[in-house]
Amino acid sequence: MVEQQPEQAGDVRNIRRFVAFVGVFLLLLSQFLVFSKEVIYGNLLFPPYFVLAIIGVVILVLSQRIPPNAFWKKLSQQAVFGDTAFWILVAVLLSVVTASAVDAFMAFRRINYIPVITVWLLSGVCYVYAFINSRTGFDSIKIIDWFKTNRNEILSVLLIMALAAVIRIYLLGDLPRVLDGDEGNVGNFARSSIEGVLANPFALWENFGALYLHLINLSMKFFGYNSFGLRLMPAIGGVIAVPAVYLFARWLGGRRVAFIAAFMIASSHSHIHFSRISSVAYIQDTWLIPFELYFLISGLEKRQSWRTALGGTILALHYCFYLTSQIITALVLVYMLILFIFYRDWFKERFSQALAFWGGFLVMIPPSFVYSYQNPNEFVGRLGSAGTFQTGWLEITMESTGQSAFELLLGRVVNAFLSLFYYPAIDFYGSPSPMISMISSVLFFAGMGIVLWKIRSPGNLLLLGYFWGATVAIGIFALPPSADSYRMLMALPAVVIMAALGFDQILEIMGIGWSQFRFAYTVAVSVILTSLLAFNLWTYYTEFAGRCRFATDLPGRFGTYLGVELQQTQHENRIYLLSNNIYFYGSHPATFFLSLRPVINFSEPIDSLDVIPGETIIAPPDRIEELEEWIRKHPGGQLHYEYDCETTILLSYQVP
Repeated sequence: MVEQQPEQAGDVRNIRRFVAFVGVFLLLLSQFLVFSKEVIYGNLLFPPYFVLAIIGVVILVLSQRIPPNAFWKKLSQQAVFGDTAFWILVAVLLSVVTASAVDAFMAFRRINYIPVITVWLLSGVCYVYAFINSRTGFDSIKIIDWFKTNRNEILSVLLIMALAAVIRIYLLGDLPRVLDGDEGNVGNFARSSIEGVLANPFALWENFGALYLHLINLSMKFFGYNSFGLRLMPAIGGVIAVPAVYLFARWLGGRRVAFIAAFMIASSHSHIHFSRISSVAYIQDTWLIPFELYFLISGLEKRQSWRTALGGTILALHYCFYLTSQIITALVLVYMLILFIFYRDWFKERFSQALAFWGGFLVMIPPSFVYSYQNPNEFVGRLGSAGTFQTGWLEITMESTGQSAFELLLGRVVNAFLSLFYYPAIDFYGSPSPMISMISSVLFFAGMGIVLWKIRSPGNLLLLGYFWGATVAIGIFALPPSADSYRMLMALPAVVIMAALGFDQILEIMGIGWSQFRFAYTVAVSVILTSLLAFNLWTYYTEFAGRCRFATDLPGRFGTYLGVELQQTQHENRIYLLSNNIYFYGSHPATFFLSLRPVINFSEPIDSLDVIPGETIIAPPDRIEELEEWIRKHPGGQLHYEYDCETTILLSYQVP
């Protein structure tokens, strides 16, 4: 008896797969088209475009009936139906349909973009997968063996991440004590991102990506519309920076350099602070940029296209977070141009990997491009309000000082550079210390010298270009100079990596390198890193956090305390604020963010206020004495003082 063998369809697998995808694509397209139009009520046999869905189902079913004859076998063997070409085609088509859906959904104000985001992310996954050899792909056994081999290294990174998480999440909702105006605005717009224009995850507000605002809103839905919920996403970004910096540094300098760099970013006082506020989005650059550049350089040097493809997709994702993605796009373009001119032989062998990088970027960027094309003012929003050229600052300053444009722009670049280690970090911080410590500065300069000395390495060229590209861009294009300190946060990963390289090389030169005296090397590294940790924790938690130096404007700080007081008021009776031209309800966005409860401004003398039992009167600093005198005449109610360091900032009184 001869057993019947199953039909071997491997010879026509590629063509069957292609035809099946055509059917799935038509199904997907039909659904996006249906939901891109307004609902039509009435006696409909089928909704619009339903025929397209039926055709898709038919094609999907028929794809599996393609016979394995000579014609289909020969067609299936064509390169255009091979794995790489197929998955790239899938990625491109998914990206196109995503961009089209975004355009249509914006027209009809659809507010649920989860299917769009899902298909968009799938387009990136498919593109990266196109460059992974299926025969030597992610074998589970190999992955387990890799974890076993590198378990100590993985554990060390996890421990640094745990340290970073503790430092950033400890009292996150209470330190800093108040929300500044920009934090309040971010919170308000994040909360409103469930509807309107910002429901589109590829939209922009002040060059904040709406997708980032959606993530903040998601955090607030879980943890409440309060300071903790608002600040959790920056804190998470600060923690993710640790493995991102580690990977980039490990590729450039090895494990020891990576460990030092990761520890330095985890313990940096400036990185800690901007991980604990949501006013600016530069903290997200400290993990996005290292990942982008790591996958770029590792892919180029190993000649692995999937790595560079992944780097390009992450760069496109960066556009959904903040405008600094534009700087990195220009940086990579210039970097590849330099490689083409000065490293031509090396770059020619890796040109396909460079194309894979830009392919990943082009596959993922269309939805963001569609929105920016339709709203060009949003794409350059921050430059319009704080740009060197757009605001007319350059011409005005040239006229008032008599300096040339070159002198002024050079001065701006120098100011951005000095803001790292010389000028105190004031804007959006308030620390008397610069962004990096004195010891870190020494190591940083040593590392920069080493990187310059070894500039023939494409990796060192990229690291140096990353730092100076960010510094020059901030200096030339952004204002005011006082904001350079927090903007240079985007270059902080490059700073700590160069500092780690410098530290490792200094110990080597002094004769206590790892290969010579491991114990001495370990002791030296431990002492310096412990010193840096102590300095940074002291700088943030003692010199800054406990002294009310963040958002020092007293009326602005009052806005947060007023919002918290309204949040804690349980009754539904009226609330009056003894207002004036400085302190009044509506003056600060943090108040609206913390509580949507209405307050009645009352600027007249309190004696003319007609209140009934159960209502609450709140006094700002300027009118606390007035309320205290009134309370003496109307005792018996609930009295509550709120203190801002040494200042009595608010008094509330519930009338008995």
